[in-house]
Amino acid sequence: MKFVSVFFRVANLDAVSQAWPSSYGSSIPRRLRMPNQLEPNYLDEPEEFSLWRFVFKLIKIALLLLLWGFFTYILVRIATTPDESSVVTILPNETLLRIVSLPNDAVRISMWGPFDRHSKSEDQPLVGVRLEWRDSGQNKILERSDMWNIYLLKNDDDSFVGTTNTLHVSRTKMSNAKSMISLEGKNDRPVSLLMVVSVCPLVTNHGVIYASLLLIGLYILIVFELTDRTFAALLMATTGIAILTALGNRPTLQKIISWVDFETLMLLLGMMIMVAIMSETGIFDWMAVLAYRISKGHPWPLLILLSSITALMSCILDNVTMLLLMAPIAIRLCEAIGVQTPLVLIAVVLYSNLGGTLTPVGDPPNVIIATNPVVEENGIDFATFTVHMLPGVLLAVFAGFGVNYLTMRKSLFKLGDQQIQLTAERDANRPRLSADISLRVAQMRERQSARPCVRPSENYFEILAQLEAHHRIRDKTLLIKCILTMAFAIICFLMHSMPFMPGATLGWVAVLAAFLLLILAKMNDIETILDQVEWSALLFLAALFVLTEAVDQLGFIHWLGECTVKLIMSVGEQHQTTVGILIILWMTAILAAFVGNVPVTTMILRLNIALHRNEAIRMPLSPLIWALSYGACFGGNGTLIGASANVVAAAIAHQYGYKISFIQFFIYGFPMMLVTISLAMVYLLVAHSVFTWHRT
Repeated sequence: MKFVSVFFRVANLDAVSQAWPSSYGSSIPRRLRMPNQLEPNYLDEPEEFSLWRFVFKLIKIALLLLLWGFFTYILVRIATTPDESSVVTILPNETLLRIVSLPNDAVRISMWGPFDRHSKSEDQPLVGVRLEWRDSGQNKILERSDMWNIYLLKNDDDSFVGTTNTLHVSRTKMSNAKSMISLEGKNDRPVSLLMVVSVCPLVTNHGVIYASLLLIGLYILIVFELTDRTFAALLMATTGIAILTALGNRPTLQKIISWVDFETLMLLLGMMIMVAIMSETGIFDWMAVLAYRISKGHPWPLLILLSSITALMSCILDNVTMLLLMAPIAIRLCEAIGVQTPLVLIAVVLYSNLGGTLTPVGDPPNVIIATNPVVEENGIDFATFTVHMLPGVLLAVFAGFGVNYLTMRKSLFKLGDQQIQLTAERDANRPRLSADISLRVAQMRERQSARPCVRPSENYFEILAQLEAHHRIRDKTLLIKCILTMAFAIICFLMHSMPFMPGATLGWVAVLAAFLLLILAKMNDIETILDQVEWSALLFLAALFVLTEAVDQLGFIHWLGECTVKLIMSVGEQHQTTVGILIILWMTAILAAFVGNVPVTTMILRLNIALHRNEAIRMPLSPLIWALSYGACFGGNGTLIGASANVVAAAIAHQYGYKISFIQFFIYGFPMMLVTISLAMVYLLVAHSVFTWHRT
């Protein structure tokens, strides 16, 4: 164990603040810090020279330069090969030939038209597509691929759906041979189709290996702090594009942009702006003081109240932004009552992930899930999502208190020398009790009951008076405006499924609500608000979307889906839903803990849709969606890099002079993950395997 600790220390794993630099320093406004505290100049102390650290930096730079050199050479040398689009009209019982230049032995064909994806009867009209090599006279077929049958709708319909397939054919040695696409009509009336042909498809048997290396590379860059978290995602996304380019399938810039889920980014941006304005009111400071007053200054009740407030607020506001607001106040309370600050911050961040699981706007994985068009088409809206997630979240929240007590009871009151020193320095520089505060202390002592139900802790009244003096609601008018705006957003979220509000998507509602609050708050200096937006978090998500699409194009998700389908089909039909839930839940949780819940969510969501559309098993989508959400959000508690909120909490702790290491977070977070995932598993199995809730 000592070797592991030394190894992570050499890797500079404790320097978590560099993993998300926009979460500390200038991006955390001065008003969000504790009042009258010392500037954290201890972070600027020069480090002593270390040979290990010097060698590690050289290796890190060499690896990053090697990675940069690889994708730079590929992207500079190989240009984009545009796809060929055309409209083809296929007559009944006739064959249409289209000459195509074939540099490889395969071609990817995408067809759009009135296709029937479900029914495939023998008497149904269809179009047969082949890839062929013919002689120059086009009379003799030299080589041909297998027939690709595309079934058409029997009746006239305005449906316009797409389907894609890659056709392989052996290359002929004859010099007069020409490659052609053959479209054979087996229909009773003419049909016009849109055909897009890519002559450089991704054909490789090693795509899964390349995709696995990309994911492993992202994990190594983040865990060992080789570079910034956002920059690591950008590096691996660019490397994924370079691998696709080297395999002859370089995507265009327009296609790369289309991979980014802007609905998700809009939702997060709108919520961040609203929370930034709401922080001006002091409501979050007031809630922390309220927790101290209710707990009478006792550590365990205070920890439960802080966790509960964080979980409750994370249901409505995204948990990353909530931590930027709650963490400084939690640190102040920890130093006031004498408990270990890193442990309390870990408990708070664990509950921010648990609370954010409840709604589609609380956690980035839920945002990605709820804004997916296929998920929306299956009737999973804001209200449906929240109702189905509520039982599992309640079980996890109540069980989490017991897990925290069992894991933290022996170490919560063991203060390190660093915390003792920091607390003493801040107390020395904090103003002494003024006359008004002394009067407030005397009044509270007089009003105290002679026999209180809970005896206040030592120095409870002095600390409470200090907190009330510095942490109060500063702008009640602005708070009313914020509440009205949040009410508008929540009502629109709930009414999204109504037929008269089809455009009220989560992303647009959040942005429109942010505009409304900016107007009501009369914000003349919008730069102040935009400075508090986690731009690096948004860029991190955008890079992960691109990386996930590259991994999908390399065949990793298809391979994962095939393995999952084989495992599901190995059991009887009556147990397939149960097996599917178990696989998705635990696979997502483990991957989310050690890779990160955002990239895992985007990958497993594609897998869920593929399982739902697979004709061999026909899995219901909603149980898979709930399993994915529980696995991603609860699994994010497993390690320090499991969720974005974890990294932000560690960065804020580092700013205030505390360390949350990978190992320390793992000790307290992984048991929480195992217990909550187990409870979610029991709930899902009872709800969907026993009572088949998804069929009601």
